[in-house]
Amino acid sequence: MGSLSSTATGSSGNSGAGSGSGNATATATTLTSAPFITPSGFNSSTISRIVNATQTGPPPLPAANFTQVTRTGAIVKPTCYQMPQPAEGSTRRALLHNTNLREQNATIPFPYIESIDFQTDGVDPLYLTLRDAAEGTHYIDISNRSYIAIVDSLYNAMIIDAHGIHFSTKNCQYDVSITIDSMYQQLAALSGQVCSTGDQKMMKRMSDVDFNQTLYLRDQCGNPVKQTVRKYPELKIGDTDCNDIDVDEETGRWLFACTFPGSDSGTSKCEWAVKNDIEEFLFTDPFGGACPDLSTVITTLEANGQDFINPESLRTELYNQGLDDAQKAEANLVVIYYEQLWEILKQAFSKLRTQSPDKVSAIQEYIDVYNQYRNFEDDICEDLHAGDMPLRMSLRAGVTYVDAIARLNWAPESPKPFNVTVQDPGKLACCSPGSNASRDEAAGTCAYPLSAHLGGTGCVCGNMASGASVAFEITECENFVSECKVDDDCSKAGHPTFVCLTGSCCGTGVCVDPYECAQNGSALVRPGLF
Repeated sequence: MGSLSSTATGSSGNSGAGSGSGNATATATTLTSAPFITPSGFNSSTISRIVNATQTGPPPLPAANFTQVTRTGAIVKPTCYQMPQPAEGSTRRALLHNTNLREQNATIPFPYIESIDFQTDGVDPLYLTLRDAAEGTHYIDISNRSYIAIVDSLYNAMIIDAHGIHFSTKNCQYDVSITIDSMYQQLAALSGQVCSTGDQKMMKRMSDVDFNQTLYLRDQCGNPVKQTVRKYPELKIGDTDCNDIDVDEETGRWLFACTFPGSDSGTSKCEWAVKNDIEEFLFTDPFGGACPDLSTVITTLEANGQDFINPESLRTELYNQGLDDAQKAEANLVVIYYEQLWEILKQAFSKLRTQSPDKVSAIQEYIDVYNQYRNFEDDICEDLHAGDMPLRMSLRAGVTYVDAIARLNWAPESPKPFNVTVQDPGKLACCSPGSNASRDEAAGTCAYPLSAHLGGTGCVCGNMASGASVAFEITECENFVSECKVDDDCSKAGHPTFVCLTGSCCGTGVCVDPYECAQNGSALVRPGLF
């Protein structure tokens, strides 16, 4: 069945909340009511008032303080609002320590935040769970800055966005939308409040601890690592980079400035999200990118929109869809749910509902009280990311990656230095221990021992004529570039960077590239400390 709409412009007529048409009469319909907190400022008898079913069209929509207001309804819609869910897996929930506040005799205002659900990464918040004075449960969708939504335990929803106010059920039945042309601009004019300006700067967490970490870096040949090494050393605490602040190339001493847990840790990202995507979004930033903040939007709608955001207005629009008696009974109950949603949203965010001299909303007052006894951001994120600890101190340098030089549960007060061997692809492919090939005359075979092979890389750790060890790519004897007795023979043969390998299966020394196995990904050193 098609939906109908009624439109109104600014009017100086009767704007009383809950007023109906002069022809409306009450019916004997019995309503099955949800548990309901009687809204302050409402006459509870208006809940059961029903618009006359014989009414042929919607009455003129009162809009004393707004212009271009349109109200539409639908018995059923193909799509409607749904609660946010993670792309995969379950949400990660952080419970607030409200019991601890009560143990300290804190006065917690209603409604208060019981928990916050995040995406599976524990960083992006999805919705708050509120508890009201009657211990009812409601959810506040904070997943998208373009709107705010309140949802009850049956998944009925009220949404406010740039277009207006929208009500829907879980099954997309008995939906009502009240659209207001340029709503944010009209609300800004009615509120008289200058545009809010949230602090968008990334602030350093008070719980971050700075410390300096010393590493002594040597390459595969035992020489100090210099700043010419590629890849340049990167030390991390968890996911947060440390910064090198001093390098002594004579000794290979590298000094890094580190932060625990650091701005890229799960805890820090979560705390930034709590500040930016919850606190500033709800209380400070321009709502939906417009001028007023969210509390001002709710407060101004409560003060100036009573004549069209009320139960009778919603019920009238649904009745205008030509409902039968069974549908009217269902619509009556749905309107009660919608009324509850609007009431709880006002209790949570309207500045008219609190006794605070600062004229803040109940939810902001709750967070202020919470922070007097505990830390709102820390409690949410440190509990949520407790499993992230300990954080690994990792190093990537040259072609070496050390996954965990150390594991940290907190910032060390006196960090001990670590000695680390890394593989520099620009240096000789030093290895240990060097081996000679063994010949089996009876079997007619010759091979290096398995201990000399560097994994499955094709490189073998052999001996040079100089007595040092070197890794080289094993091949057939005819493929070596030249025979030799000393390194200088390779240079004379036109290969000045090659060295003379002895002890091979070729019966004589052969010239090999001493850098090749350092550059092709072969692991010359075991990642770790020396």
